[in-house]
Amino acid sequence: MMLKEDAYCICKLYMHRPVQLHTKSGQIHQGTIVHVDADYVYLQPFTAPAAPDARGFYPYPFYNPAASTITTLALFDLLAITLLLL
Repeated sequence: MMLKEDAYCICKLYMHRPVQLHTKSGQIHQGTIVHVDADYVYLQPFTAPAAPDARGFYPYPFYNPAASTITTLALFDLLAITLLLL
């Protein structure tokens, strides 16, 4: 089991790098760590979650919906952090 302080140090070490985070509840999140504070890690996912009424058209040719999505995860809920080599 990972301590909150250990998760904080590892997240700071892996800032702005692609990671895979495993939570105690069994969820897996992949993305880039964009910020870490004393309680949370902020992850920019590689892909945006699909909306139920999503459309296939975006007004800009290089629009990336994932770029504006940030997932917030509690440090105490992290089970494992893996650095991804892409």
